[in-house]
Amino acid sequence: MKRLITLLASLLLLGSAAAVAQEYVSTPVTVSKEKVKLNGKVYLSHVVLERQTLFGIAKAYGVNVEELYEANPSLHQTGLQKNAILLVPYREAAVQEEVKTPQGDGSYTEHTVKWYEDIEDIARRYDVTVKDIMELNGLKSKKLSTRQVLRIPVKAVVAEAVPADSTAMAAVPPAETPAEQAGVPAAQPDSTLLTIRKHEGVDFSLVLPLQAGGRAGELNMDFYSGVLLALKDMEAEGTKVQAHIYDLSAGLPPVDALVRSDFVLGPVASRELEAILQRVDSLVPVISPLDQKATVLSTYYRNFIQVPSAAENQYEDLAEWLKDDADESDRIILISEKGAGNVSAPVAIRSAMARRDLNYEILNYAIVEGRSIPARLAESMSREGTNRVVVASESEAFMGDVVRNLGIMLGKDYDIVMYAPSKVRTFETIEGSAYHNASLHICTSYFADYTASEVDRFVKSYRSLFRTEPSQFAFQGYDVTRYFVKAVARYGNAWTSRLGAEKASGLHTDFLFDTDENGNHFNTAVRRIIFRKDYTTTLED
Repeated sequence: MKRLITLLASLLLLGSAAAVAQEYVSTPVTVSKEKVKLNGKVYLSHVVLERQTLFGIAKAYGVNVEELYEANPSLHQTGLQKNAILLVPYREAAVQEEVKTPQGDGSYTEHTVKWYEDIEDIARRYDVTVKDIMELNGLKSKKLSTRQVLRIPVKAVVAEAVPADSTAMAAVPPAETPAEQAGVPAAQPDSTLLTIRKHEGVDFSLVLPLQAGGRAGELNMDFYSGVLLALKDMEAEGTKVQAHIYDLSAGLPPVDALVRSDFVLGPVASRELEAILQRVDSLVPVISPLDQKATVLSTYYRNFIQVPSAAENQYEDLAEWLKDDADESDRIILISEKGAGNVSAPVAIRSAMARRDLNYEILNYAIVEGRSIPARLAESMSREGTNRVVVASESEAFMGDVVRNLGIMLGKDYDIVMYAPSKVRTFETIEGSAYHNASLHICTSYFADYTASEVDRFVKSYRSLFRTEPSQFAFQGYDVTRYFVKAVARYGNAWTSRLGAEKASGLHTDFLFDTDENGNHFNTAVRRIIFRKDYTTTLED
């Protein structure tokens, strides 16, 4: 943190909104109006709050618990979790118009504060002033609490109801959106392209919780440091960039400022991203830079860009790599853990191999059987060709046992090449030399080749500027900022339509996007890495 004190003083433009206090009490269920259409069926998306139950949610929506389980199969494994997005089968009777009946003498209506709202948001929505709300409610400060009930003057009440016959992806917006109030035209419903302003340069907003404590705070600051270095380099190259930095620790940034940007970068965590997506209401692209789990947000929002490549893309490319490398004389052996609790990786890898018609033998065993495995491997392996061993597991303990057994087989002069999920790079109990001995092949979203001149230049600049070594988050901040700023500078308002046109490479990650029917974009690019027997780790083309 100390390395950025000077830079923060001159570069941070902190958002002025007050932090929203979190206060958890016994929680009633408010019926959502946000619709999503999946496989021809229409659902309402409900965000689960603390202390809500399946029975209570089912009762509020007019469905039964069994229907909730059917629409959300993962409930059987995870149970009901706070902040989870629950799909509820749509019932027309469940969604009523939310035009509040005036209360008391008819001079006000009531509004229940949501966790992502501040008093400025509420004032804009009802076309009243902050002062009006504070005076009517006797408030001495702008700070609000989640589920706090406010009285709102009735001079301009805005309805949020969804028509009963609507199949829209989200609730019908107010008569005048925040962007329209700011003089910014809304995006067309059949396009993700924005016509916000003429491009005389690139203007974007960066949203991060810069004052968060602990390890998360350090990583956010690393990402921010990478962004700053990217801005410095692009300015030197002649690219005009205006960056607006908002510290999420101080509260949510103002809507008007966000929707005037070419794009919003961050935050990192899914929940914080969702608050920004709800705030901008598809009027500006929002970029998720690091969290793989944020992909689920694409179900409920438009103009969303997911940078981290999904694990499924890594498994698909790993299977394709295996197919390219394997000769007729080679043996392919897939090893998986018997009785594993998490089967997502084995299922995904086997499915990817099946789609490529790869012939392979399966060795499924439990760690307690480990001592008998070399004999079973000897029955499957060949001495004439290469034995290509695919380890379909993300368990550190099981991976360690497999590596130990492969070491035994290598000692018996079997030619072995190992393929595994990229998570193996994070395992601390396995010696790196074991990966090199087994010629480990992985496909990963992130890898920096420190022998490359561009990476060496970045590392030296980063050390000089911040007096520390760049982390993975610093590399990602640099790459993501350069990629999207250059896309806007090159293509102007049409930049989102060009994301899948060609593959681009950064220092640490690659970019090649697919687009779904809702105008959301997903990075599919991965990098192929080999741990070689000479103890080098190389990036394959």
